[in-house]
Amino acid sequence: MASAPQVALVTGANKGIGFAIVQQLCRQFPGDVVLTARDEARGRAAAQQLQAEGLSPRFHQLDIHDLQSIRVLRDFLRKEYGGLDVLVNNAAIVFKPADPTPLHIPAEVTRKTNFFGTRAVCTELLPLMKAQASLVLSFSVLSLSAHLLPKVLQEQSDF
Repeated sequence: MASAPQVALVTGANKGIGFAIVQQLCRQFPGDVVLTARDEARGRAAAQQLQAEGLSPRFHQLDIHDLQSIRVLRDFLRKEYGGLDVLVNNAAIVFKPADPTPLHIPAEVTRKTNFFGTRAVCTELLPLMKAQASLVLSFSVLSLSAHLLPKVLQEQSDF
């Protein structure tokens, strides 16, 4: 019986850092690369853009807010690959600083996505990780500057 091919999965990969990671993995990783995105049309468009470059990513829809979506992906990986070799957990949300939405709203959405969504993906997919597998948590430069948040909160508060 032939062994299943290796597979690398990148969440939040239809643009930005995730897209670039998929692009490089398609060039250098010896197995299949799965590009995921919440929006199916944008995810398929990203995969087609990479295919136009001669690369061969696979696309799978994933909404990290939706446990059923995560489980459908988990079941796909188990069936097609028998597990997971590389997980790049890149899906996240960032609000623009100029967004006029009251700060507590984007803060709650960000917390649900960037913490609880990422945790749900890890909870469901880490048990699939094969021996010698790799996990990467990807954070943007903006998220690394979170130490600025208390200053922003002070400037926007009434106390």
